[in-house]
Order: sequence, then structure tokens, then C-alpha cells
Amino acid sequence: MEVVALALVLPLIVGVLFVGLLVLVLTRSRAAAPQPLVAPGPHGLAAAPSSWSAQVLGPSGLGPIGGALGSTYGTFSLREGRLAFTPDGDSAPAWDVPCSQLWVRRQGVGPFTFAAVQLHGPMGEVSCNVSREHINRFATNTLKDFRQAGYAGQFVAAVQAHGARVAA
Repeated sequence: MEVVALALVLPLIVGVLFVGLLVLVLTRSRAAAPQPLVAPGPHGLAAAPSSWSAQVLGPSGLGPIGGALGSTYGTFSLREGRLAFTPDGDSAPAWDVPCSQLWVRRQGVGPFTFAAVQLHGPMGEVSCNVSREHINRFATNTLKDFRQAGYAGQFVAAVQAHGARVAA
């Protein structure tokens, strides 16, 4: 009798654990809400400031094919019509350019691209990935890669709100 009860209860326990784990994964894999593109300013609505985690792919052979070894990690800051990139560990931006001098292009979808965003401007051509979360350096996470594709779209819209041109 006890064996029959255990045979009935064990699949139920395993099922509940599976559903609980599935709910946990799905709720943690949702992207954060998009940052607002505009905010109240002293003279009405203005482009909202924002900060983004960034992976700038390096010019080495590893960078263009998606290798993290040639990448520089840091933060993109959008403020008052300017985009600045500050590498991790630095106190000053490596470059700071007016958005009106930028062309931005989103490319690829999720883990099927190496650089989700291309920037062209006075700083040169920059291939990068952007996120509102910490960008993984040594391990991959496919769900996070898909979220970062959504962040790339949000980033392009935010840079455009600050005056950048979007390339097709």
C-alpha cells in the first residue's frame, strides 16, 4: 500500500517542482521595461537621459566574430543630445560625441548576431552590444541574449530621440 502511495505522490512532487522551476525561469527572463524616450524638461518635453551596459567589440579578429577577448566593456551614457562611452574602471569617457553626428543601425536578432548595434560617427565605427543588465563576459545565456536584442531596439530609439540618424 505504501509503495502505491509513493508511486502516486512522487510524480506529483516532481511535477510541482518542474512547474515551480519553469515559473521561476520565465519570470526572471523577462526584459526590464523600456526606459522613457522623453521626460519633462525646463522647456517642455526633452529626450530622457539613460545609461546602458555596453560591450564594444574590438578591432582584432576575435571582436568581429563575437569573441569577448577583444571586447571592451563599459557604459554608454545618453545625456543632453550626447553619447559617451566610459570603459569599466575608467573615470572619464573614452569618447563623448554629439548624437547629431551619429548614425546608428540595429542588426540581427538575439544570439544570431555578434554585434546588435553599429554606431558611426566622429569616434569611428563601433560594433557593440547593449543591455540594461550586466553583460556576461565568459558565459552565455540564450534567454539573456534574446532580452539584449530587445535592449538594442530600445537603445536605438533612445539615441534617435537624442538626435542620431537611424541607418537602414
